[in-house]
Formats: sequence, C-alpha cells, structure tokens
Amino acid sequence: MKTVLLLVATALLAGCVSQTTVQTRIVTDNVAADGRRRAELHTSLAAQYYQRGNFAVALEETRLAEKDDPTYHQAYNVRALVFMELREDGQARAAFERALAIAPRDSDVLNNYGWFLCLRGERERGMEYFGRVLSDSLYNTPEKALLNAGVCSRMAGKNAEAEDYLRRAVTFRPDLAGALYSLAEILFEKGNLKDAEIYLNRYMRLGEPTLSALVIGVRIARAQGEKAAEDSMLQQLRRRFPDAPQTRELLGAPAK
Repeated sequence: MKTVLLLVATALLAGCVSQTTVQTRIVTDNVAADGRRRAELHTSLAAQYYQRGNFAVALEETRLAEKDDPTYHQAYNVRALVFMELREDGQARAAFERALAIAPRDSDVLNNYGWFLCLRGERERGMEYFGRVLSDSLYNTPEKALLNAGVCSRMAGKNAEAEDYLRRAVTFRPDLAGALYSLAEILFEKGNLKDAEIYLNRYMRLGEPTLSALVIGVRIARAQGEKAAEDSMLQQLRRRFPDAPQTRELLGAPAK
C-alpha cells in the first residue's frame, strides 16, 4: 500500500487575438507551466523519500511543491501519506481533503484516503471511497482498490465480502501478493483447504516465504494429512525462524 502514482500534466498554450494579448498569455502560461513542472519534480522526490522512510525530507519537498503550484493535488496526496505513516492523523486528513478539494475524482487519492479511514476505524466510510474508485471505469489499477476493500472488509469481520473483493483483485492481477495471502487465510478458516493451499502456493512462489505463510502452510498440510509438505515447511521454519514462538509451538517445543 506505499506505491504513489504521480500524474504529469501538460500545459497547453492558447492563442489570442492581438499580439499584445498573445505575448501576455504566453508569459503567464509559461510561468504557470514552470511552476507545475517544479511542483511535479518536488512531489516525485517527496514520494521517493517517503518510500525510503525519510519523512522529514519528504514533507519538505511537498511544501516546496505547494509553494511552486498550490493547485497540484498530488503534492497533498503524498503529504497525507507521510503524515499517515507518522500517525499525525489530523494533518493527514487535512492533506487528503485538500487534494480532493482540488481533484475530487482522482482515484489514487480516493483509494489512499479510503485506506486511511479503514485503518483508523472508519471502515464504512472507507468502503464508500473504495466504491467510488471502483465505479471509475478508466482507473487502470482497480486491483489496488479491490485489495484494500478486501482487507478492510476482513478487518470488519465480513469475510464473505472480503473473499469476493480479493478474488476480483487477483483476476485483475494474478501475482498480487497481499490478495493471494489473504485469500489463503480466509479459505483455510472456512475449511476450504484445497483452495487455501492453491492460493498459498501461488503466494509463496513470488518470493521468500514469510513466517506467517509457513505457519499457515504447516496447518493446511496437517489438516490435509500431507506429511511431506508439512515436514518441508517445518524445516524451513527451523532454518529461517528458529526462535519464533510459532516455530516452537508447531515443533512441539516448550515456549520460552
């Protein structure tokens, strides 16, 4: 949920009737275009610093972007994400709302704000924002909103809704790790072991297995009586996470 898409706007110069008016308009438009380009650059840098965890510099870059072009809504979007990470919720909310005041239909901002609301316990309102994103037929990454809606529904205890959103998410993007893992958990909990195993295997093929993935893998294998698969995952737990309480529990060792 930390990937920020920055939209690059193109400034269009319009011709006017008199030569004097044309020159004035060109100068004005050039100044505006230069301000927008600088704002885009500062916002791009802010996003990079945010992804690296350098939040102070990221915030400063968004302030510089705002100074260059107060109407560039993506600067407020990135600022909101930084404040969200810092748990400065009032300032995050204000930045999201400023971005949406400028660009009320921007699906990336709507998706990010919906996720913020979901994490802060305002799940019904967050789901409304995801719904607005999913109604945008031109949005080119609907799997992001579907994943967020699925996780938000699961946090609210609505596993049937969560499963539906997550299945739709992996239809759009079959390698969406968060959706694959969440589906494995949901299906395991409802006793659909074979499908849980399928989604978990798809998830684990994407990279190094996590502690939680190996734990659920052992439990799925045990529930199905697949001794070889269980032993394989237990060996990985011993090797990768020897001191984890989950490893000791699954191996039958006493907890420390």
